[in-house]
This record gives sequence, structure tokens and C-alpha cells, in this order.
Amino acid sequence: MEEIREKLKRPAIVFEIGGFKASDDPLESWFGKVNVCSPGEVWPSMDGVPMRALCQINLANLPFRPSRLTDIEFITLFIGPKELPSNAPNGQNWCLRTYQSLSALVPIGQPDTKSMVKAFPMRPRVVEEDFPCREDLPFDLPESVQDNYEDLFSNVSGLKLGGWPTLIQSEIFWAPWNQHPAAPEYVFQVDSEPKANWSWGDGGVGYFGRGTAKGKEEDWACEWQCY
Repeated sequence: MEEIREKLKRPAIVFEIGGFKASDDPLESWFGKVNVCSPGEVWPSMDGVPMRALCQINLANLPFRPSRLTDIEFITLFIGPKELPSNAPNGQNWCLRTYQSLSALVPIGQPDTKSMVKAFPMRPRVVEEDFPCREDLPFDLPESVQDNYEDLFSNVSGLKLGGWPTLIQSEIFWAPWNQHPAAPEYVFQVDSEPKANWSWGDGGVGYFGRGTAKGKEEDWACEWQCY
């Protein structure tokens, strides 16, 4: 059992959403709000309609950063105004921006997006051991573990950096037939959040992967699953 645990466990950062007072720092992590951008950047839009702010994540002062995020200090994420993305590249019905340093960020005015997503501050907590869902298991389990795997090795849900993705239907297929040209690797997830009036379809989870293919290491991909 301990051998299986050591092979599978991954650390993660999970964000608590709301339930505490926000600070005055515009760089604080938020769900449903984006406060900053690089100089010259504008609020993203789709077909002339502003996207909805989904979250901003400050990674600079986290206890640790997952390996694919060590060069990033801040993330902002927007979702299309009318529909969820479906195998769309970054910038079409979703927009993920990353920043290597907090020092150059400036305020961005949030337009009236008519978003139903409610804004809440977020704060991180460390999960020392996160385990894969069955569909992501990299090896076969002994029969003695198969029947009660989920009770022995739990996968943590929520807005999570690192760890293992919380799967609903299957392993993540990046683009149709898993043929995404950037060969993305899972980096973080944004769960549905009833408190904030946000859901990926029927209680789903959105996954964000960073490219591993040569020359596409800065490309990001978005996929989601729901019930």
C-alpha cells in the first residue's frame, strides 16, 4: 500500500473561495474578478462582446508552485460571453494570460460583462497528497486495492494547481482525438462553484494544460467535462 501511495501522490494547492474578508491588494487571488494586466493589454472580447472574468491567481507567495508554473507569478482567466469553449484555441471563447512578474502589472478596468458570476476572494491551502482518479492510473492496481481505491486514495476537487485532475467522464482528451498540436500537459483546474454561480455545464470541471511540444511550450489548452 505504501509503495502505491509513494508512486501516485502529488502535492497540490487548493483555493478556498470566499468566507473571509478581502484585502485591499489588487493582486489578491479572486474568483469572478480580474483586476490587473500588462501595460497595453485590453479586456478580452469575443465577437465584440467582453468576456467574463473567471479568476485571477497570484502564485508569487504560494508555499510552492507546481513544476509547470515555476516561471509564472500571476494568471488571469476569462470565459466567453455566450458559450463555453469547445476545442477552441486560447483567445476564442476563453482567454488565459500568464505573467512572469508582478512588478509590471497595472490596473485594468472591468467592463459591464453582464456576468452572473459572483466575485469572492480566494486563499490557498496545501494538499500534501493528491491522488489520480481511476482513469488516470499509470499502472494496474492489485486486486486487494481495486474495490476500495477511492476510499484509500482520494482525489481533491476544487480550484486546484498541480496534483491530479478531478475527472468526471474519462481521462482528459486535449482537442478531438487527443491530437492537440501543442501536446498539452495538465497544470491546473477550475471546478464549478455554486457559491459564485459558476458551473461548467452540469457541475463540471475545467482543465488547463500547457504545451510540451517543441516550440509550443507557451501554448495553453482548455477542456472540460461535466455530468
